[in-house]
Amino acid sequence: MRFPVSFSVFISILIFTIHCQKQVVPQEEISKNIPSPKVYIQKEGLGKRGSFVGMEPYLNQYSYATDESFYLALNEYFQLAKENELLFVDRSIIVLPEYIGTWLVATAEDKSIFQVKTIQEAMEVLVKQNLGSFLWHYLFSNSYSSDTLKETLFRMKAWQMTDRYQSVFARLAREYRVSILAGSIVLPHPKVIEGKITPTDGPLENVSFYFHPDGRVDDKIVRKLFPIVDEKEFLSEGKLDENPSYQTTLGKLYTMVCADSWFPEVYKEFKKSESELLAVPSFVSPADAWTTKWQGYNGYANPKDVDSKDIGVISERTAWKKYAMNGRLKDPKVKAGINVFFRGEIWDLAASGDAFLNLGGKPVSNVVKEEKNQGRIYVLYL
Repeated sequence: MRFPVSFSVFISILIFTIHCQKQVVPQEEISKNIPSPKVYIQKEGLGKRGSFVGMEPYLNQYSYATDESFYLALNEYFQLAKENELLFVDRSIIVLPEYIGTWLVATAEDKSIFQVKTIQEAMEVLVKQNLGSFLWHYLFSNSYSSDTLKETLFRMKAWQMTDRYQSVFARLAREYRVSILAGSIVLPHPKVIEGKITPTDGPLENVSFYFHPDGRVDDKIVRKLFPIVDEKEFLSEGKLDENPSYQTTLGKLYTMVCADSWFPEVYKEFKKSESELLAVPSFVSPADAWTTKWQGYNGYANPKDVDSKDIGVISERTAWKKYAMNGRLKDPKVKAGINVFFRGEIWDLAASGDAFLNLGGKPVSNVVKEEKNQGRIYVLYL
């Protein structure tokens, strides 16, 4: 979009003149409001070669208040895994949930953002606190979506989000000498350039990155292929034949982001890649989503193998069990699969879902019992 020079100058001045003094959340307030994790641990398998670990930290908005609060919130789970001897040096892969990096959009912002009750209110404060930058991106950045508010917010904060995401996960990978499939984050068509995750001026995407035990981020990026209806308003989809697998010490790892694990064609690509491990980072909300009646594929035609009699009858949880990873991953040559879900309450957005586990192409029972503010760690020994 182009404007007369005088208008461009006006907007430039606006960026420097419209500024609200930000007061970062003090540590004592973070400590008071951050969840105290009660962590359930489940261990499966008898192998001693390494461990494939699904980690579901219980988080809230205060977990994202500062760079350090985000690191510390995750570090509690990594430390607990180490203390319980669940990790092998250079021979463990940690899988984290979808959208775990997305709420970094609010990190280091004014403390008032974290004190409001709803996401809507938080985003309104975020706009007010960054009004000049928001207007600049709204007027001059490329737009690819119908939800220009969300698009502008994420585009405005993309570089800060990227730096924090890469810094925290690289740090955890180095400190524990493990590989990390770092859930996902919303960024404008990112690339990895000379070892650095780099946003571009392309469309927003839901993307996942793999960190090696030395902290290096892999240059191959997983992009969500089948965003659901709500996501389609601001996210673009990836290309099926471009999603990578990662060579690890435990075998080749393939990633399906949430809804991607419901589609038969993705499993064809998975098989074609000759991968031996499958990671499925997911996010489901609201809090009662797991028990609601399943309404079929969200934004897409139901595949031919879906029983139409299930729609509106079986629960969302049963549908995940039947039509996602554990219903479709039956190849005994596949060593293991882990489907983890985001846990916690981010403002008024409460997440739900129970992990699914798979060893040798066969489902493994998840025997967790729900407790308030509960984090979870699932370990598959290979």
